[in-house]
Amino acid sequence: MSDKPINPTENNSESLNEKKELSSAEKIHQKINELKKNITVEKTDENTEDIVNETERVISENNEDFSDTTDNTEIRDDKKETENVISEELTEIDTETEKLTKQTNKKDNNKETVDEDFSEFPKEQLAEKLNILLKDDYKPAFDNIVKKINEYFNKAVKKETENKKNAFINDGGKEEDFEYVKDETEIKFKDLLQKLRDKKETYEIRLNEQKKKNLELKYLIVEEIKELVNKRESFSKIFNKFKDLQKKWNSIGLVPGNEVKALMDEYNKNVQRFYEFLEVNKELRELDFKKNYEIKLSLCENAEELILETNYNKANRELQSLHKKWKETGVVANEVREELWARFQAATIKINENYGQYLEEIKEQQQKNLESKQFLVEKAEEFAHNKYETHLEWKTASDKVIEIQKLWRKIGYVPKEFNNKIYTQFKQACDIFFERIRKYYEETEKDREDNYQKKSDLCIRAESLQDSTEWVRTSDIYKHIQNEWKTIGPVPKKYSDEIWKRFRKACNTFFDRKKEYYKNRKTAEKDNLIKKQELIERIENTEFSDNQNENLQKLKELQNEFLSIGYVPFENKDEIYEKFHNAVNAQYKKLNISKEKLEELKFAENIEALKKSPDSDFLIQKEMGKIQNQIEKLNDDIKIWENNIGFFSSSSKSDSLLKNVREKIEKAKKKVISLKKRMDELEKTQE
Repeated sequence: MSDKPINPTENNSESLNEKKELSSAEKIHQKINELKKNITVEKTDENTEDIVNETERVISENNEDFSDTTDNTEIRDDKKETENVISEELTEIDTETEKLTKQTNKKDNNKETVDEDFSEFPKEQLAEKLNILLKDDYKPAFDNIVKKINEYFNKAVKKETENKKNAFINDGGKEEDFEYVKDETEIKFKDLLQKLRDKKETYEIRLNEQKKKNLELKYLIVEEIKELVNKRESFSKIFNKFKDLQKKWNSIGLVPGNEVKALMDEYNKNVQRFYEFLEVNKELRELDFKKNYEIKLSLCENAEELILETNYNKANRELQSLHKKWKETGVVANEVREELWARFQAATIKINENYGQYLEEIKEQQQKNLESKQFLVEKAEEFAHNKYETHLEWKTASDKVIEIQKLWRKIGYVPKEFNNKIYTQFKQACDIFFERIRKYYEETEKDREDNYQKKSDLCIRAESLQDSTEWVRTSDIYKHIQNEWKTIGPVPKKYSDEIWKRFRKACNTFFDRKKEYYKNRKTAEKDNLIKKQELIERIENTEFSDNQNENLQKLKELQNEFLSIGYVPFENKDEIYEKFHNAVNAQYKKLNISKEKLEELKFAENIEALKKSPDSDFLIQKEMGKIQNQIEKLNDDIKIWENNIGFFSSSSKSDSLLKNVREKIEKAKKKVISLKKRMDELEKTQE
């Protein structure tokens, strides 16, 4: 898209000055060349998810650039010349955009990704997945899912065939005598697959039939518009019929792609003819101009507000909606048409720049991810081929490979063309390493005594914790111990059952006690509910003196007493805490506490509640994480607002927006300072 707004028409006085301005035909040529350039750029961008939306945007803007001149009732002398140029050049653009639309539609069908991993599914479960899809109406998104399921089903069949053949040969059979017989699951799977294909074919036939019906309906509307000028009715009735026909036109869905240009040419020709007919009543025309002006002015303001939107995908989607509404809205008076379109186009350009920058940042990040993953592949290959002599060396290397795998999962997407290759390289390196370590432990017995000692140590740790009442923290420790147990190799066979039963007994003792505790806690929770209800009544009925410090201390003691009472039933938790906070806030209000002081007290109250919780460390860390996320989000918003604040033009509307943005920035900075103070308070609780 051009960096400057594209005006659909030129001022008459400027078009007469041949030294300074291009002719109308030359401008049309220039416009078309820019559109072709845009189309070429869009065709090369194959890695972004929104390519279809981008294509629709280009086509929409191409149509929009000419639509504001189509209905112009004051036809200039050189209009025939420009129309001829438009007709010739648009034929070439339509061919290219149609090809691009087909490509993007194809990409859109493949855009749906399969999030579910089918690689470990058995044949029966894969067949059931197809059966579930068959129960629903067909959707184009099914294609990728079915393809993936079919791929893994074939792999499962191939693997099963190989296993059966090997078993047949091992039993004394000859390879050439082996014959694989399909089971019921394979027959059922092929039947389901065919039914899904039939459903898809029916869907596409119905879709094409509906497009043909839509084409017929739209041509009927064109004929009705064509006959309006011959009606012998009042002008207002004819005009209302025209508006109704336009609404019907917009409500009808898609038509066959190869019919679009001819249909639109016929439609625009008759709409123009009707508007020429409207010249007999300029007053009504001016009212329509005024209404359309107000709508388009509102669309300009909406577009300018989107400049500040930090969710660029959302801004891009809403911009497409605004362009659609602009296109559906009728024309405005000739003297304000170019100015209004230039304003709308300027906002569009800025939003598209933001979106383009966002896409570039995604590409840059994906390239960085690729570099990081290439480094991890190199490290994994090193570990896969290094020489290890002792158990400790193997254990150390194994820990590092596992850590590399964790890092790999944390790294985001890489460019699509490298995804499969880099993953295959990484997986092969890891497979080689773990196959070597498996063989090592199968072939050596010398480390089994060490493993027995390590597992004995873990049994001692597990037994020392089995009477703990710190349920959450101890559960995490047990999970860590269990994971560590899994990393230790085999022990001498004579100790294997004994050491495992000992370890399992210690773990089960704790988790059985934990289960019993939570089972019996309900009775205690009901008693705690009664105690907290009584304490809330005491807070509500408390009388205070004139000494504010004493009053605050008294109120704090009541709050601490409330927090010292244990859990209440889960279904009453929110209700009782709401009553408690309402009672406390009501007393604070009576004491005439400032808003800032009240927030400090509430935060201090929250810290006390966290400290007295049995899971205090975990909850405090969680609260710090939430506050840190808020700080980062606010800092990002401040940066974006400060960056975009210079893009507003000087106008009453812009001044109002600028004021609002500056107020947002100042408010966000104060909030960041307040949140940092809270982080400091939380950190002190862990010292």
